[in-house]
Amino acid sequence: MKLPSRKVLAAALGLALAVSGPAAASAAADIGWTQSGKLYEVRTWAGQAEPGAKDGKPAEASLFYPYSIAQLPDGKLLVADRGNHLIRTLTRDQLATYSGLSIGGDESGLPLGAYHDDKAPQAAFDSPKGVAVDRQSNAFVADSGNHAIRKVAQDGTVTTLAGNGLLGSDDGQGAKATFNAPSDVAVDDRGNVYVADTLNHLIRKVAPDGTVTTLNAASTRVVQVVPGAVESAGDFADGPIASAKFNEPSGLALDPKGNLYVSDRGNQNIRYIDFAAGTVTTVAGGTPTYAAGSSLYAAGDYADGLAADARFHAPEGLAVAPDGTLVIADGLNHAVRLLKDGKVTTLAGEGGEYGAADGVLTAAMFNHPTDVAVLSDGRLAIADENGQKVRILAKYSGSNTVTKDGKVKTLLNGVLLKTESPALLEQGAVLLPLRSVGQALGYEVSFDSRAKTAKLAKGGVVYGIAGGQKKVVKQMNGASSELVLNGAPVVRNGSLYVPVRFFAAEANLDIQWDGAVGTVVIRTPTF
Repeated sequence: MKLPSRKVLAAALGLALAVSGPAAASAAADIGWTQSGKLYEVRTWAGQAEPGAKDGKPAEASLFYPYSIAQLPDGKLLVADRGNHLIRTLTRDQLATYSGLSIGGDESGLPLGAYHDDKAPQAAFDSPKGVAVDRQSNAFVADSGNHAIRKVAQDGTVTTLAGNGLLGSDDGQGAKATFNAPSDVAVDDRGNVYVADTLNHLIRKVAPDGTVTTLNAASTRVVQVVPGAVESAGDFADGPIASAKFNEPSGLALDPKGNLYVSDRGNQNIRYIDFAAGTVTTVAGGTPTYAAGSSLYAAGDYADGLAADARFHAPEGLAVAPDGTLVIADGLNHAVRLLKDGKVTTLAGEGGEYGAADGVLTAAMFNHPTDVAVLSDGRLAIADENGQKVRILAKYSGSNTVTKDGKVKTLLNGVLLKTESPALLEQGAVLLPLRSVGQALGYEVSFDSRAKTAKLAKGGVVYGIAGGQKKVVKQMNGASSELVLNGAPVVRNGSLYVPVRFFAAEANLDIQWDGAVGTVVIRTPTF
């Protein structure tokens, strides 16, 4: 279903809006985006529009269907580079190959996967998807094409924890166990690895010694996909873990209690496994419905709201933020969603529409995001699979260059705006000298100091304003209209001060107020 784009609207700058995010959050671990996200934006960390396998500086390096991400204790980000059959590492300065052997391409030139345990440079993977890291810096990989769970030790040695390269659904130890295209893994404090065994529609548990057990019931549902042809499919059932059913579970995240969130992709919802209670419940997305006899999957849709009323479309990777917020990579809605306090909201992305734009959260776009990871400094990393990129959601550009000093400052696209005179705060409105507003926002300015009137012109539109009056006359295409400013212009020391919010909004710029440092933040919505 095609949904209309959400318009980028300039938010009010009233002092009551103050700070986005909890006041106690430090700059070093800022997760204010889980509250309102107004002062945050999405940028490209690494990758190009076109796929590739080039290592190097993030702005120059390339990826091929990056599917999953996880942070190592040393701060590096692990990336399961599915299309290249590699595990990569990403820092602020470098994208590098961590493990995996390139063995050439197929007839169409696409990289070939393989199966081989060895030291990291000689080991081989086939479409690695989910990746998780334990406290000892061991990485666990859902090696989807090899139907196996691999382990990359801290010294770089790659071994197979469970599975043998053949698909199946057998429990057992190590090579005796089999999987079917596992998509994700999560590791607990005791070293147990949970597996989203996607095409088996199962959640599996792998003990530290490699022993695999199945937690839930297998699906017996069969679907006639075309007349005369049937296919096994996943199913849905909440209740005791042993009798619960899933449909292509694709993402996992452990919460602080050691319980497991599951992205149930085929059922278009989010499930929760409570090990202490022994139950599986649906925590967002509601009960799925299937078209009679011919539907492999429940119908996907897009809707924010109460958790039971919210709708997803092929949700994938999950992460739990320090404040308990569940972050969801909503794949075919091309959006990053939040589940908090029983409600689902969209953090970033245009629900139902794909794209590649960086920018403020309401304007940024993704192309099939498949995983999210909350980094140790509070930033949110996003694997944008079909966009061939790893994106980063962080506080606005330039936020580290300003401090609270009692003066009102203005940042324009991350750069501190130099004005002829300091900004004023008048009745909750931020006022800047007229000429500073014109220079910053691209208006032509004229001012009659005797009449205390001024005109700002841009793109054939002329605004007429007068000191002390909240009204502004807008002339466009030969027609005039009267608008109301959010604050009355004032004359101080021979200069006319005007409300910056109104004219930034008229210029289609995003404008916010960061009360923590007394700064007006003006940004181009996409950049």
